[in-house]
Amino acid sequence: MDMFNEMNAQIAQFPQWLQWWLTWMQTLLILLPFLFIKRREAQVLIAAQVLNFALGLYIYTAQGNLITKLFGLGHIFWAVAFAYFVHRIFTGKAETDGRPYFRTWLYAATATLAISLVFDTYDLIQYVTGTREPMVEYYAQ
Repeated sequence: MDMFNEMNAQIAQFPQWLQWWLTWMQTLLILLPFLFIKRREAQVLIAAQVLNFALGLYIYTAQGNLITKLFGLGHIFWAVAFAYFVHRIFTGKAETDGRPYFRTWLYAATATLAISLVFDTYDLIQYVTGTREPMVEYYAQ
């Protein structure tokens, strides 16, 4: 449990906009899928979250219990969920007709995944090109 407290302590030092974004993502992509658990899209996202969590935890510990730009790699399974969502939406298989709450969640989750994947890709490019300091130090600059 100390590891999660340490991680939360690091996140608490991030800029306020990033903390709001993380809260938005946690709500939309981790909590709300359970409201739609019978829907295939929610099941795919929950599975992606479990895999993301496992990989993210491994990256976090491999980086000395520090959140670095490499942490974005932990969201690789979101790319799969995003592709699946886009496919389901554009082929009409998402079955959103008559389900306004599900439709709203699905579209918001798809947009959030797209934005997050852009941030993650940017972070990974920065990591590969040499930005290796902890995110706390990166945002303190």
